[in-house]
Amino acid sequence: MHEHEVPTHVQAEDRVLLWFTFPQIVALTAVAALAYGAYSLAPFGPAGVRMALAVLIGLVGVAAVAGKIGGRRLPLVAADLLRFWLGPQRYAGSPAELARSEPPPPPPPTPNPLQLLVKRTRRGLRRVRKKRRRSERKRLRAHFRFGKRLFRRNGEGGKSHRVDIRPLARRAGFALLATAVGLTTAFGLMALASQPASADGHDQWFEEEVLTPESVPGQRLFLERLTVYDTRAGLALRAATEVEVQVRVYGGADGQTLVYQATESLVTDERAAWDFPLDGDFPSVTVSWQDRLGEAGALTIEGAQLPYPLPSSQGELCFLSVTALSWTPGRIEGGVASTCASTVEERVNLPVASGHHEASVVALIEGAVSDLSGSLTVTAGAFSANVALVPDGNTAFRLSIASGAGVHAVSIEAALEATTTAPLPALVQLTHYPERTERLTETASVTIPAFGDSVTESVTITGEDGTPTVHSVTASCYVPESTVRQDVVFTVVHEEHVRAEVLSRAPLVRVRSETLALATSLASDDPYEALVSQEPEEEPLPTIQTAVAPEVLQWLIGVLEGK
Repeated sequence: MHEHEVPTHVQAEDRVLLWFTFPQIVALTAVAALAYGAYSLAPFGPAGVRMALAVLIGLVGVAAVAGKIGGRRLPLVAADLLRFWLGPQRYAGSPAELARSEPPPPPPPTPNPLQLLVKRTRRGLRRVRKKRRRSERKRLRAHFRFGKRLFRRNGEGGKSHRVDIRPLARRAGFALLATAVGLTTAFGLMALASQPASADGHDQWFEEEVLTPESVPGQRLFLERLTVYDTRAGLALRAATEVEVQVRVYGGADGQTLVYQATESLVTDERAAWDFPLDGDFPSVTVSWQDRLGEAGALTIEGAQLPYPLPSSQGELCFLSVTALSWTPGRIEGGVASTCASTVEERVNLPVASGHHEASVVALIEGAVSDLSGSLTVTAGAFSANVALVPDGNTAFRLSIASGAGVHAVSIEAALEATTTAPLPALVQLTHYPERTERLTETASVTIPAFGDSVTESVTITGEDGTPTVHSVTASCYVPESTVRQDVVFTVVHEEHVRAEVLSRAPLVRVRSETLALATSLASDDPYEALVSQEPEEEPLPTIQTAVAPEVLQWLIGVLEGK
């Protein structure tokens, strides 16, 4: 039977190989695997450079695993140095905790080196005997690796040639080796990280305790003003203590592109302001801070806290847009720009004909706008304010609100009223006349003009003796001018017909009113209050970091554990 010596009276780890514990062996295996991987798989440099890199990785790994400073492992020493450099460099307790009325106990006696050498030699001989016993066992046959034969038959009925599967087995071996190296590295790092202290034969096991001051509660930065105008924004912060402030503004298509960055140091009660652009549909502002106590934090203004883009509303009478919106402690201020129309289209059911035939059409008639007036009602929660609207200008408003941190939903309602005058076209009046017969008696007057004429004729007269004698006879007549009047009766037939008459109309005068609504939200902060840290009852003595001997450190740890 194998014998195992398990010490029960000391808190010490077993040495598995030489002076290395099992976690150290696992870590050294991981370091060797990393060094070999750097030498064989590094894609740069000749063989000498890769060899130097592998040696450097090996030396650093061995020093980190087996090296000690003052009896403590190098990873623990490095962790303490990081905590010392990054954490507060002062003792948070009172001086009474470090005082002790009795002297420290004497250090334990140092073991005899010869006895330790003999003990370790015996342990090594026992390991050699165990290795010989294990080597005398029956070895595996050469043609079996990982439980598979090196050759297999390929074909039907096993009559064809054999196929060599050794490359497949070699690949499987490399894969298992890589998996084992990865697991070994992970477990080695976990073992080193979880190792609390060194465990030599005379060292005591203890957990290190880092004494840090308690966090000082309170707000470091207070928002004093938040303004958004056009495509820019303004931010004012007031410091409640000494802080280092860094402002970052993100935007772009995805809202994650850094578009502005600024850093500034503030002392207590100091106020600083920044003006920066806003870009994209989802801008955000992140303010990170670090105070003199080493504590840090951040605040982000985005979404409903940042009124961007500023709202606008289009109406028939006016176009309204919020040009600026600002929060300061106790009030919300801003401005609304209005661009009003000089003419609007009126929808009219217009009659175009009346009388014998009536017809109407729905027409859009352009009308002139006059006497425009309105008011703005700004509401935020239970608070509201009413101001008169300035047409074609900028209307400023101010709303008093309650103080305190939160997000205020701001709604702006505009009530507009105007008079419109639209000229109307002429109206056609139609009159129907039926068919009728009319007998008319009219007196006709005929004027006969004066007329006169002379007539000369030749007359042949036969004498008694039968001889014709020719005589000329002339006669004259004259008729004077005269007027003849006569009553004439006649019949007139009137056919059926419609007569049209164009009538002018007065212009159309209406009073129009409309309501436009705009909504947004804005962040606010608590009133300013200086950060006052609670002073200790007794003034602590100044402490200086000095290097101490291991015996003094053990004594201090014993004092803390005894308490």
